[in-house]
Amino acid sequence: MRFSDLAIFFKKLEETSSRNTMTEILADLFRRAAPEEIGKICYLLLGRAAPLFEPIEFGVADKFIIRALARAYGVGEDHVRKEFKKLGDLGIAAESCYHVLKHSNKGALSVVDVFDRLDALARMGGAGSQEKKIGILADVLQSIDALSARYLVRIPLVKLRLGFSDMTMLDALSWMLAGDKSLRGRLEDAYNVRPDIGYLAETVKAHGFEGLKGVKATVGAPILPALCQRLPTADEMIKKMGKVAVEGKYDGTRVQIHWQKMPNAKCQMPNMKTFSRNLENTTLMFPELQGIG
Repeated sequence: MRFSDLAIFFKKLEETSSRNTMTEILADLFRRAAPEEIGKICYLLLGRAAPLFEPIEFGVADKFIIRALARAYGVGEDHVRKEFKKLGDLGIAAESCYHVLKHSNKGALSVVDVFDRLDALARMGGAGSQEKKIGILADVLQSIDALSARYLVRIPLVKLRLGFSDMTMLDALSWMLAGDKSLRGRLEDAYNVRPDIGYLAETVKAHGFEGLKGVKATVGAPILPALCQRLPTADEMIKKMGKVAVEGKYDGTRVQIHWQKMPNAKCQMPNMKTFSRNLENTTLMFPELQGIG
């Protein structure tokens, strides 16, 4: 699939506020995507290059995008800033700069091509990395059409504004497989064990509904916590639950610890990761855990 085709789906999603319509659009997109594309498409739809529990962030701001647009389209940064101020959206400003130049280099970059370059951008660090990142984004901008540019610059800014979450994408996967929401429950069960929408999409695209049987808890990928539902008063809690035993709650943070003994334990430290209740990787917060085992 070309990235320009994906941009058309982005536009359709942006133009509707109906959850049912969004689900239908996503299901159509997922049907057309190849198995090697669908996972990457899911991450791009969420403005990411990896699942939430992997500490991979684009970490770019408006100034970065302005510099990349100026370099890509041969205009001054002041011109881009002026368009941004006038239009209020860097994505639309990118389209405006593109049209001003009557840019004609409409390359046929694939979704995988664009994802791989954005992934490289997100993982890049160290001295001089900022200029390299700007170069990567500028190169992609020079090889796509105006509509694609609108959404490309919004992705690393995490400002796609498409109005849906992973749960809507689970509905869409059910529609892709069964033509209705009948498989949503089973998909959500798998998601609770492996909350990685890209991985699940790849699995069911390649192996169908039966592929969900192979989705199991994996060290290094957090399990989604089953959080309790709130009630307004203690009396209502007792009425609903009956007699229960409780324990005091100490101040602190919930942590999910993943520990994996390495094959050659004498030479390697165990693989240790920690995650918050929101699935964020918090390993660096607890360096003392690295010495366990």
